[in-house]
Amino acid sequence: MSDSSSIRSGAEMASGAADTLRSSAADAMAKVSDVAQQAMGEAKKSASSLASAATERAKNAAQERISSGADLLGHVAASVRAAARDLEPNAPQLAGFADEAARRIEDFSHDIREKSVEQLLATSSELARRQPAVLFGAAAACGFLLFRMIKTASSTASQSGAPLGEEAYGVAPLPESPPITSGQFHGP
Repeated sequence: MSDSSSIRSGAEMASGAADTLRSSAADAMAKVSDVAQQAMGEAKKSASSLASAATERAKNAAQERISSGADLLGHVAASVRAAARDLEPNAPQLAGFADEAARRIEDFSHDIREKSVEQLLATSSELARRQPAVLFGAAAACGFLLFRMIKTASSTASQSGAPLGEEAYGVAPLPESPPITSGQFHGP
């Protein structure tokens, strides 16, 4: 019986050691889980602060650009007002229109300065929803003005002898096509 009691006592010791080992492993896993959760929390905080800082920098840059645009509008208003003064003796009605346009441009410039980026985005999206024709009209006007500026610049450059198009980039122009003669595409 001594062998059987020694086997029993060895089994009890092994069972106790296994329980102790399980308990230690569970404690270690709980500690690892806590450390992992803390690390994830810190990572989320860091990512959030980085995103917040980037957003703030973007807002500041946009606000600077808006301020520059408002300054430009102020200069345009001053120019239109000067044109209105020049027109006053010869065309008083046209001078009145120009003066009114200068006042509205100046008011718009002040409105832009006083609003934040978020307010300007909200205002512009609201305007686009309420009056899409105004948005498309403004885009068409900007496109027309850009086209006229490019056309004027190209005609000025051609008059001054500056190269245009392919010649400006050192590429030889394509040879001219032969003239189309009567009947070539439409029959005799």
